[in-house]
Amino acid sequence: MTMYNTNYIDADKLNGLMKEIWAIATSKGWHENPISKGQYLGLVVTEAAEAVEADRVDKRAKTDMMAKVIKIQSESNIGLSQGWYETWFEVYYDIYIKGSVEEEFADTIIRILDMTWELHGEKMDWAGYDPYGENYDKNEKFIETFWTFTKDILNCGTMNITDSVAFIYSWAEHGCGISPETLDMHIRWKMKKNELRPYKHGNKKY
Repeated sequence: MTMYNTNYIDADKLNGLMKEIWAIATSKGWHENPISKGQYLGLVVTEAAEAVEADRVDKRAKTDMMAKVIKIQSESNIGLSQGWYETWFEVYYDIYIKGSVEEEFADTIIRILDMTWELHGEKMDWAGYDPYGENYDKNEKFIETFWTFTKDILNCGTMNITDSVAFIYSWAEHGCGISPETLDMHIRWKMKKNELRPYKHGNKKY
């Protein structure tokens, strides 16, 4: 089984996402002060570590249920107010998605893309290589894959970033059965959730 799949890297999609993600983070106060490369990388690692914690308790998202209620709302003739819709979204997100492996993978991608726009901007070149090839061990434990990602893949250079994004998509798909399309949906949902959060997410330090 190949760990890296070039289909995971869609430059147009990723360029659009990183700009939106950076804008949301900026609106919440996260770019008011300079952020070091070490802090960015540390924050990515914390999100991946939360995926490990979710896996330890087998916390998986009820993706179909969340998609269903969003579909029902979008096709409703009731015409919800914006405030009511936002409350409704947060309630169901917390019920079906919060704390799941899917959410933490989405958070990891979001952290990487926020870092990417801040450090590289329009100069980001989505090109990389296969860090595993045919040597990927499909029987590797979840936490072992986390350690490989942290130790061997993640860094802030453009090639490292490309490989890191591909690695997370592949880890999600081959390790957890989460398709790229499903992970993209979870990224969008978490971006919406972040839009609704307060300034600095309730005055966190970073």
